[in-house]
Amino acid sequence: MFETLGMLRASLKKIVENLEPEVLEAASAAKLVEEFAAIERLGAAGKALAARRVANSGAWRASGERSPAHWMAKATGTSVGSAIGVLETAARLSELPATDHAVRSGRLSEAQAREIASAAAASPQSEDGLLRAAHTDGLAGLKDRCAKVRAAAVPDEAERYDRVHKRRRLRHWTDPDGAFRLDALLTPDAGATVLAALEPVKERIFAEARKQGRREPYEAYAADALVEVAEHVRDCREQPERSGPTALVHVLVDHAVLKRGSVNEGETCEIPGIGPIPAAVAADLATDAFLAALATDGTDIKNVCNMGRTIPARLRTALLARDTQCAVPGCHVRHHLQIDHDRPVSEKGPTKLANLDRLCSFHHYLKTHRGYRLVGQRGARTWQPPDHRGRDPDPAGTA
Repeated sequence: MFETLGMLRASLKKIVENLEPEVLEAASAAKLVEEFAAIERLGAAGKALAARRVANSGAWRASGERSPAHWMAKATGTSVGSAIGVLETAARLSELPATDHAVRSGRLSEAQAREIASAAAASPQSEDGLLRAAHTDGLAGLKDRCAKVRAAAVPDEAERYDRVHKRRRLRHWTDPDGAFRLDALLTPDAGATVLAALEPVKERIFAEARKQGRREPYEAYAADALVEVAEHVRDCREQPERSGPTALVHVLVDHAVLKRGSVNEGETCEIPGIGPIPAAVAADLATDAFLAALATDGTDIKNVCNMGRTIPARLRTALLARDTQCAVPGCHVRHHLQIDHDRPVSEKGPTKLANLDRLCSFHHYLKTHRGYRLVGQRGARTWQPPDHRGRDPDPAGTA
């Protein structure tokens, strides 16, 4: 085994040393990315399985480390936190044969395996569905699905919520480059409140940057917003009176859940993009924030329709709750989404929920001006290029 691995490593090393990406054709470069990713997945799988044996055998003690994770972090050049995640995933694989097989065959990335193993350990019957989702939903979509599985695995939603609340924390440290770093662990509603408080400041900073011709990552504007909010609180001389909701927090919840006060299997009670919350928390948010939408409320929000181009407030709210990210499969952009008529108004496309999508500016541009289309039923749609292929997408001028 070691001789074979040594030969493979030497061959791979030689390939990488001689790689000249500038002379590759684009299609060849794309194929290389896929091949290297497959090799990376297999390497991560072998590393995790071998590390599990080291942890279980106690061999890590010979090097004087305080834990298997500390040993692995040192051996692999990663953080202790990352090593803990790998070891936890590897330990769970012994109880999840389908996931174990997918990992060994190189079908799952390290991040996908970690999410599936964590959720399937809590709900073994969900394993097959999560493995299918790994190949259709992308990592962000898989994380959302796994979060719902883990939440449903704890029948007592109040207990689940309290468990997260007891673990709440805010940590900070300085990284090797001298940068100040933050890490927070909050309940979903608390996290949503923080994000909602930052949102208007972030949007203003974003707009000002565009006027000045500056284009920076959206996360940079979020960091600026956090600092500005902190400076505002510091400079306040007296507490302002509260005349309305403290923040805009969108909650998607079935009407029956609010009425009953609990969530049954298959029902919805969540903050889109963040995760499930108890029914009692949703009810509290409705009095202190903005309850964005009810999935079913007696008039069936799915039937809201308008004959013109203007999007009524209630229909816009339903769309906002349904499409928390770009509707194009694999695109998980959540900010500055634009409303698009699947069948254009010029072709008598109705302004109703079934004919509307929220798209990021890039994909909206491709659909509107380059002939790209979303095809298929919702939940199984594909993003198809125009028939007249050969012209590269040119998103110049898009926001």
